[in-house]
Amino acid sequence: MLSLTVILLFPTVGKLKSEVIHTTNGRGHSCVLHYMRIAILVCVWLVTFSSPCFSQQITEDHCGICKGKRHLEGSPYRFDLKGEIPFIAASAVSLGAGFVAQGFNNTQPYTAEELETLDIQSINAFDRNAVYNSSEAAKQASDIMIASLTIFPILLVSEHHTKQDLGPLLAMSLETMAVTFGLTNLIKNTVNRTRPNVYNPDTPFDERTSSTSRQSFISGHTSHAAAASFFMAKVISDYHPDMTTGAKIALWSVSAYIPALTGYFRVKAGKHFTTDVMAGYAVGAFTGWLIPHLHKKKADSMLGKLNLQLYPSTAGMQFSLRVGL
Repeated sequence: MLSLTVILLFPTVGKLKSEVIHTTNGRGHSCVLHYMRIAILVCVWLVTFSSPCFSQQITEDHCGICKGKRHLEGSPYRFDLKGEIPFIAASAVSLGAGFVAQGFNNTQPYTAEELETLDIQSINAFDRNAVYNSSEAAKQASDIMIASLTIFPILLVSEHHTKQDLGPLLAMSLETMAVTFGLTNLIKNTVNRTRPNVYNPDTPFDERTSSTSRQSFISGHTSHAAAASFFMAKVISDYHPDMTTGAKIALWSVSAYIPALTGYFRVKAGKHFTTDVMAGYAVGAFTGWLIPHLHKKKADSMLGKLNLQLYPSTAGMQFSLRVGL
């Protein structure tokens, strides 16, 4: 069942180009349905992968994806209030930095006169072709991909080795998404890169002058999709250190595929340059992998060396972070 779903998933990529072309001939609705089918297939695979009916038996030590069909490992993570303080602080600092950058960002959308002076040749050759992309269907598909990621918590419930730690794992996922959102917001409001469709004179004027028209770098859709996908893959891998090679390849392949497809849609929609989604992918994937990794019990010695202190001062709240070496 696992390999069958993966086989059904990947051949759909070859049809994307022709389906996008159909949108210019009044067949945008069928294109959106095609994209929705891809998202549904991804979600079905993920639910199937973690479903007790397919991957796990009722007994605690039996595991369909571990070598020898036996799961002998307990929780790989340490969850306690003291250990969470650095992560809560990092989440707060990241979110705060993002909102501060957004509040102090005085960059305004281009005026009609300024739009006339935009030079496509000023864009690097690698990204330049994205200017001519325009697909409402691709935009909707990227939104669908993000919405479909809400199914991920179901995986933690359906997998009987992780559902016992559901609360802490959800808290860890919130930390991951908070850091990702904060970093994405900070970079967007610091770089202020113009979106590719702003250079395209065929793009509607209100879209070329929208409040987010100069927030192309990095792709938020891609960074959040990558963070969620890699977080889930990392958690499942950590709970199954003896996972079979085939299951491991399938898990990480699908987890890498979801944000890549999301980024593809964003470029096809004319919302981002290729380098925007590549950077968003890197930020999200690294955050989604790092937060669970730092929670592992093997990382206790490192976390124990972190000493975070928060205290008031005349200038407001200050914090200090000391790392013992």
